[in-house]
Amino acid sequence: MKKTITLNGAWDLYYQDGVSGDRLTLQKRDAAKKIEGRVPGNADLDLSRAGILPEDLYKGMNTVEAYRTETWDYLYERSFDFAGCGEDETCELVFAGVDCLAEYFLNGEKIGESQNAFIPHRFPVSPRIGKNVLSVLIRSAVLAQNEKPYPAYLFAGWHVDRGLWLRKPAHSFGWDIFPRAATAGLWRDVALEISDRYGFEGHGYYYNFDNMERPSVKTWFSFRAPYGEIAAGRLTVRVEGKCGDSVFGGEVKTDPGRSKAGFVNAAVSAPKLWWPKGYGEANLYDVTLTLLRDGEVVDEIREKIGLRKLELQRTDSLGENSCFRFVVNNVPVMAKGSNWVPLNPYHSLDAGRYEKAFELVNDVGCNILRVWGGGVYEADEFYRRCDESGVMVWQDFMMACQIVPMEEDFLKELRKEFTTVVRALRHHPSIVLWSGDNEIDEAMASNGFNPENNVITRKLLPEIVTREDYQRPYLPSSPYLPGSVWEGYRKGRDVFVERHLWGARDYYKADFYKNSKAHFVSETGYHGCPARSSLEKMVTKEALWPIFNEEWCLHSSDQYGNMGRVELMMNQVKQLFGFEPDNLDDFILASQISQAEAKKFFIERIRAKKPYTGGVIWWNLLDGWPQMSDAVVDYYYEKKLAYRYIKRAEAPFTLLMDEMHDWHYDLIAANDSMETRRGSFRAEDIETGEVFAEGRYDVGPNENKVIAGIRLMYSDQRMLLLTWKEDGGEEGFNHYLCGMPGFDFESYRRWLGKLEERE
Repeated sequence: MKKTITLNGAWDLYYQDGVSGDRLTLQKRDAAKKIEGRVPGNADLDLSRAGILPEDLYKGMNTVEAYRTETWDYLYERSFDFAGCGEDETCELVFAGVDCLAEYFLNGEKIGESQNAFIPHRFPVSPRIGKNVLSVLIRSAVLAQNEKPYPAYLFAGWHVDRGLWLRKPAHSFGWDIFPRAATAGLWRDVALEISDRYGFEGHGYYYNFDNMERPSVKTWFSFRAPYGEIAAGRLTVRVEGKCGDSVFGGEVKTDPGRSKAGFVNAAVSAPKLWWPKGYGEANLYDVTLTLLRDGEVVDEIREKIGLRKLELQRTDSLGENSCFRFVVNNVPVMAKGSNWVPLNPYHSLDAGRYEKAFELVNDVGCNILRVWGGGVYEADEFYRRCDESGVMVWQDFMMACQIVPMEEDFLKELRKEFTTVVRALRHHPSIVLWSGDNEIDEAMASNGFNPENNVITRKLLPEIVTREDYQRPYLPSSPYLPGSVWEGYRKGRDVFVERHLWGARDYYKADFYKNSKAHFVSETGYHGCPARSSLEKMVTKEALWPIFNEEWCLHSSDQYGNMGRVELMMNQVKQLFGFEPDNLDDFILASQISQAEAKKFFIERIRAKKPYTGGVIWWNLLDGWPQMSDAVVDYYYEKKLAYRYIKRAEAPFTLLMDEMHDWHYDLIAANDSMETRRGSFRAEDIETGEVFAEGRYDVGPNENKVIAGIRLMYSDQRMLLLTWKEDGGEEGFNHYLCGMPGFDFESYRRWLGKLEERE
């Protein structure tokens, strides 16, 4: 078994600007400046606490102050006492996350190096008894990036200036949802692990659903132990799984033929399946994997797994019988949820925001999250929470919007990263898809490159996923352009079965959005201004109004002085209401209304076209820093109006309106659950009470049904209130904004008040 000594806490942090050429080393640390550093942590946060950077890194233009630290080298150092190892024990120093280019020293002797911020790094060591000194030297990533060559193919991506040669979060170098924060640090735990001769080295679970009533679980394993004891049959591996009254398990005893690896195959009695939110319970089995020596426990793994049959049904391009949908336990699932971005630019702070973030995820009704490839692989706690909540995870590998190098040395680093990530996460039932990169197929094709020449997503990743997790689907890119259709895309044909629906971000019901043929929309969004209370925290008092100033520009996450995102918010308001507000509070409300109606429309448009459509993953739930953005909850956890609209739009059962055709609107009862829904309904003008339709509905499991047709004109600018009462007493409501803009702002304010009376 392993014993762990944590090395988190206070460290000495030395720093020196590397631009001068006189780089920081262990031998030169006494000439460098020193402050207290925290582990887990990030250097910019330590500099802020020490008063070298502003106390509030996010207020006003303060984040710009951190740009001057990008060329600094850092040396983290601490001492620890060690009592020694047993005769058969070994030691490893384990760094769970280091950003990014690091060399490691124990008592002045180099023990290793790393160049990847995304994965743990382990180094065998022999600490001396008594005091030991551990040192980690981190080089400036910006200076290192500047020394790298740029082959022509790298320019085929959307971005070439965001650390292509570095395995570091892409957003660190600036993004339209994050500030530039090219920091460094020991951002996850550091520990000394002591292991004896016995322990598991690898394990996993594979499921057979040939008989849905009695599936089986194959638990495979490998372990370390002296061969003589294996051959003598002294070791046993036992598997026990339990969820309520459902159990499975078994054990195998080693012998010379079995060596140190094997599997236990067990049928599951009275199986309790894992279901996505809205379709059933997210049942989890408590599994114990035990290694015994002569009947005594020498190692044990405890974790939770979920039994579920998973398929991704998709075609390569649009056409007859084309599709893109997740099927769980033989049931097509309407996926409704958010793209997930890191919860802070400084990732040592991410996990501290999980609890509130998941309160929002569960409350708003998401059954899928897409972990976007410009951030980090989240901590195990994130996936555990998704498992427990019935939230599916679309997992990107960290290659957003940029072609990363395909040189052999770099591919070796990627192979290690991807293998580590898949092995670490593959037991989580919530993960329903491995996705290679974000928007690179489209970028390559737009620049005349055939995406099939991307050896990372077409060769390296498929090999790893097939070898390490062959039961889970893999998608090379989002959106994906197979070789058979990329020329068609180049010629302007609509080929995407799954796509990112952004466009000009003009009127949210423009043809681009309304007439999309995509079966699955994995990105789409619309800007909304944060609440006044949040604006007052992120910009100075003088910059609150008027909004066209450098602070608003920076907090629209533009690092280059482009006011485009601020102008976009104002134009979206003007499009919907036909005027530009002359005060901050009216602008906030009008902007939030335009965002809320847009997000509601995007979700309900996908739901209305079921079963043609398989889901929508909108951008996004929660901001990772204080900004004006597509998020519906800002960094300070203040909910925008869109949050309430999305909560109603994502409910397992709702009434919604399709768009006008043949002089009328269809009123649809949308049932994304496994229960039949019956009750009474009414559609009326929210202000006058005029009734346009009423009656009964009876909608089968996982079904949409048109329950009424409502004749109105585009010139009718109304808000319809859609109410229903389930047989048995449950009541609900939704609304629909009829007609074409510009709407009267004061009328909408009154309608909103009527909605709020019902909440």
